[in-house]
Amino acid sequence: MLKKLSNNLKNFFLKFKEINNINKIKPRFIFYSENKAYLKYGYPILEYLSKKYPGEVYYVSSDIKDKVPDLNVVNFYIGHGFLLQYFFKSITTDNLFMTLTDLNNNIIKRNGFVKNYVYFFHGAVSTTRIYTSTAFDNYDTILCNGEYQIKEIRQREELDNLKEKKLIKSGFFYFDYLKDKIEGSQNDSEILVAPSWNKNRLNFINEDFEEILKNLLNSGYKVRFRPHPETVKRSQNLMESYKEKFKHKNFLFDNDSENLEAMKNAKCLITDNSGISIEYMMLFKKPVIFYSDFDKVHNESFEKFKGLIPIEDTIKDKFGYEFNKHELNEIEKVINKAIASFDKKEIDNFLKNNFYNYGNTIDYFDKNFSKICF
Repeated sequence: MLKKLSNNLKNFFLKFKEINNINKIKPRFIFYSENKAYLKYGYPILEYLSKKYPGEVYYVSSDIKDKVPDLNVVNFYIGHGFLLQYFFKSITTDNLFMTLTDLNNNIIKRNGFVKNYVYFFHGAVSTTRIYTSTAFDNYDTILCNGEYQIKEIRQREELDNLKEKKLIKSGFFYFDYLKDKIEGSQNDSEILVAPSWNKNRLNFINEDFEEILKNLLNSGYKVRFRPHPETVKRSQNLMESYKEKFKHKNFLFDNDSENLEAMKNAKCLITDNSGISIEYMMLFKKPVIFYSDFDKVHNESFEKFKGLIPIEDTIKDKFGYEFNKHELNEIEKVINKAIASFDKKEIDNFLKNNFYNYGNTIDYFDKNFSKICF
């Protein structure tokens, strides 16, 4: 017991010392990641910066398994608690990149030693509904996916008389990350079930998905279930009960940080409001079936943005297939109809017209580097 306490104290002071050493170095670029699942969203930027500025890029994560082993990047595990708070209160850098929302509204605060707080998105969705109203208020620079996000953020600034942020027309980096990796076989043998997390539900998930999973397995489908990382984190007991209830040769509980294999192997995706629907439909050009029982609204000021249609609604209406509670027992019929009615002909045009620089996000980043970074 004493030995463990002694080791913990030793590790604590070593980390404390390492943070202070980083502050003395004052690296030009720091990335912070909550866990391994978020690495893929910033990987194209990390790759670009590590090649152009070797040794000047630090990757800091709260997940001990979250590292960038294949790039010229300095990896640093920070954990949670006091050390994380101290890191953000003291860190000194020109550019701090994050995919964390509500900066300054939780334990992670801004400080005066960072010149430029940069946000990049981990979803292609709109900013007006599934994020809190203050989600992006305290960033200096935001790398926007498309014109829809610029309109939404500017309207938010006008409504609350906020200082204008630097909004960059970069595009969605994760689209390009996926585009480069899609090559190869796709066997379309599974049904991918990937519900969103929802803070307004008892267990942060629409629990009708338990019935959906049961009906899919009873119909003979091979099912891959990918709960949102927030659901896994906040509802561990429920997720463990799913694993136990659905012990079946055709059921796979997929909690991997990488979702590429899941999307490659799926003949269709069933979700409610998850951003994976856009990535899957736009890049893999396969049907998405939306369970429309319950909406996901995390923005208490959503009513103020009624004049702006969220991009996820536009995509759902144009390309998606919806079903409801009354159709839960007819899941096979729902899937067959969705596959038969799916029309992918307009997807490429939709991508080009609604998302900046599709296929060229890093080229744009390179050409506009001086506008984005210090």
